[in-house]
Amino acid sequence: MRIRKVTAHAFGPFAGETLEFAEGMTVLVGDNESGKSTWHAAIYAAICGRRRGKGQPKVGDRLFAEKHKPWTGDHWVVSAQIDLDDGRCIELRHDLAGGVDCSAKDLTVGSDVSNEIMFDGAPDGAVWLGLDRSSFVATACVQQAEMLRVCRDADGLQECLQQAAASASTDTTAAAAIELIENFQREWVGLDRANSTKPLRQALDRLSDARAALEQARKAHDEYLSRLERVDALREKARASAARAQAAEAAASVQLAARLNARAERVRELTARYGDNPPTTATSDDALAQQVRNALTTYEQRPAAPTDPQPSSRAIQAEIDLLPPVPDGDVEVHQSVQRAVEALNAATSQLAMHDQGRPAEPATPPQVAAGDQELLDLASSLEAPLPTVPDDIVNQERITRAAIEAPPARTASTVLLSIGAVAVALGLVLSAAATPAVGLVVLAAGVILVGVGASMRRRVNPLAAARDHAEAEGRLRAAHEQVDLATRRRQQTVERCHQLGLAPDPEALRAIPLARAHATAGLGEQDRWLRNRAALQAAINQATVTLRQALIARGAESATDGADKVLALAERYRQECHARASHATQAGRRAALLEQLAGAQQAEQRAAADRKSRTAADHVVQSAAATCSLVACSPEDAAESLQRWLTDRTNRLGELSAAQKEWAELQALLEGQSPAEIQRAAQAAIRDSEERERCADPTLIAQIDRRTAADELPQLRRAAADAKTLAAGSEGELRQYAAGLLDVAEAEETAAVAEVELGRVRELDDTLSKTRQFLVKAQTRVHQDIAPVLSASLKQWLSEVTGGRYSDAIVNPTTLQVQVCGPSRRWHPADRLSYGTAEQIYLLLRVALAEHLTRGHDTCPLLLDDVTVHADDTRTEEVLNLLLRIAEQRQVVVFSQEATVARWADKSLTGGRHLLRRLPPIPVT
Repeated sequence: MRIRKVTAHAFGPFAGETLEFAEGMTVLVGDNESGKSTWHAAIYAAICGRRRGKGQPKVGDRLFAEKHKPWTGDHWVVSAQIDLDDGRCIELRHDLAGGVDCSAKDLTVGSDVSNEIMFDGAPDGAVWLGLDRSSFVATACVQQAEMLRVCRDADGLQECLQQAAASASTDTTAAAAIELIENFQREWVGLDRANSTKPLRQALDRLSDARAALEQARKAHDEYLSRLERVDALREKARASAARAQAAEAAASVQLAARLNARAERVRELTARYGDNPPTTATSDDALAQQVRNALTTYEQRPAAPTDPQPSSRAIQAEIDLLPPVPDGDVEVHQSVQRAVEALNAATSQLAMHDQGRPAEPATPPQVAAGDQELLDLASSLEAPLPTVPDDIVNQERITRAAIEAPPARTASTVLLSIGAVAVALGLVLSAAATPAVGLVVLAAGVILVGVGASMRRRVNPLAAARDHAEAEGRLRAAHEQVDLATRRRQQTVERCHQLGLAPDPEALRAIPLARAHATAGLGEQDRWLRNRAALQAAINQATVTLRQALIARGAESATDGADKVLALAERYRQECHARASHATQAGRRAALLEQLAGAQQAEQRAAADRKSRTAADHVVQSAAATCSLVACSPEDAAESLQRWLTDRTNRLGELSAAQKEWAELQALLEGQSPAEIQRAAQAAIRDSEERERCADPTLIAQIDRRTAADELPQLRRAAADAKTLAAGSEGELRQYAAGLLDVAEAEETAAVAEVELGRVRELDDTLSKTRQFLVKAQTRVHQDIAPVLSASLKQWLSEVTGGRYSDAIVNPTTLQVQVCGPSRRWHPADRLSYGTAEQIYLLLRVALAEHLTRGHDTCPLLLDDVTVHADDTRTEEVLNLLLRIAEQRQVVVFSQEATVARWADKSLTGGRHLLRRLPPIPVT
């Protein structure tokens, strides 16, 4: 795949802007705020688009949207033109906001090829590379300061790694087999999760439902028996209520007959006394009696003697007249002034505390014309022990030299060889003769003598001794050369120390870089302290301006510059507020005093009215006494005389009143009927009560109070009717409930079938799990095949980009953690090295992953944002030279703000396959 151009129709700060890319390496250089990271994100979005799935967006998608949505407008669109390895030219267009206008169009034939690369609901150009939008970011699309992200995304890359391994080797089918088993297990077993639709969850749900149905059927059967008992109890209660109501009716009829009989007897008695003529009445002085009663009522209801209110309305009015007017201005410190004073005090306190912590002046380090690394190397060279010539090499040379100088001893060896040869010949003869045992002994002795003679001759061989001496002398000479070399190096180190004006002391040499580091740190700390103090002083100035503006806004007089003067004005403003608050408190009493004045005036008016009412009552009672010809000296005497007059009149009317009451009683008893009709009604009631007593239960009648039977009868009748209705309703509900009962036996059979099905699914799950366990070990073969491939890719460039410090690498394909080593063969985790070195190593890992994972697919481009920001100038050039060589095989796009990268690109990017472009700053709108 090759990216021709990317157009940001509406992306971040860009609107309708286009970037074109070279076939090989494109370097885009720009300062801060030139949109490098935004263009990097736009290229990624134009190739891969955004996920368009159900549910809420993921955290990464939300952060991407918050960072790169257009600054203005609602549209968020980006597009790209790419060339595929098969010759097709494709235009990718992504509506990142709506997710609807997303397409991949073949510009040669005009057809839509989106279906080839659909992933997570949207076209994803990374599919042509054998990746997806997430694994593309983890490998080929390196974001700013995100070089090590490949380790965090290791889990997401495992599927891609296994696919690559399976396509590259025939021995790595375990992963595919495990995946088939897991897929089959997920499809035909599934997980025990509430939202699962697979057989295990369905079997568990069916068993749970069957057990619940069985339990429901059993509970329903028990409920039916309970309801049947309640219906029987309601039937019995209805019968008892009806019997009690009948007994109450009998008791009430007896009581009614007794009352009617008593009424008939009273009518006979009063009729015999008065007949049909009513008694006479005396009403001649009723009007006067009514006048007397009215006069007494008026006198008794007169108001009490009033008292005047204290203080009087005149005194309250005088106090109101003395109150001051309401003051004009703030009566309490305004919040803006209060907050400004607090902010100024806080800023002043912070500056004082900051001044107390002023750092000391750093000590000046020794001035030496050598770098820190050279001084450390000199110290290490001085500490290294001087080698010596090993004693075994000296002894070996002395022994070999003595062997050469010793005289030869050929005579003895010759004699032994001769005797041995004779013994061998004699032994052969005897072995062939009649005495083979003796012949074998003689033969063996001859062989031994020949061997001893040959050994003696070899030991005294001058050529062999000379060769041994030459070898020993060479080793001795090499050892002396090593000692001389170490001595010369030590001497050179001492001479270099003298040139620098330093003593050849390792500790003193190491102290100089340490002193330089301390001095640099001290200067940085002092600089930070000064910057912080300037910021605190600026905060005080700003707080002073804010306070002065707040005081002016509240009507206070203006002040000149100076925190102390402005604070003094603020204090004066606070005191004036306090004085106005005191006056406002006094003026605030006006409303309460006015209310008190109105109350006093109303009380004085009520007292005058009460005095007038008492005078009128006294006059009324004295006038009534005069009308009755009673003598009274005062209103109190007149009231007592009138009360005695009424008492005497009441006694006279008592006798006439009793006759009137009996006549009224007779008329009430008759109620418009004749005495004969009342007598017949009483006799009929007696007969009815006797009949009802015969029909009712005597025991219940005896339990009822006949005096209250009539009052209780309506309630008892309602209770009997309600009990009958309730019993009938319960019988109907019981019949309806019985019609819908579940069969307990059928529910038990369903539960048993569900248990058998669940056992079958669990047995299948157990079988699949055991099968998977046998294949898990085979899966490790995937990592064993992938690890050498990734390690070999790293080794091609590792030594070059790390300046020869590291030459070998191991990659853990599970976690993508890298270990490296140098000539010492001591392995180091890459992420524990310096940040720049770690980034360079993991950049190589990303290149290796991109090469390995996309093998068999389109060539994967590399999109790199500030990948050399933590490298020194030398390694920056080495990394860029490596990327230039990689650009011979795949497209490489590099964003950077470094001048070193720009200079390298000017010098190295020649020809039509490469391009250097400088990005202008983004206009501020």
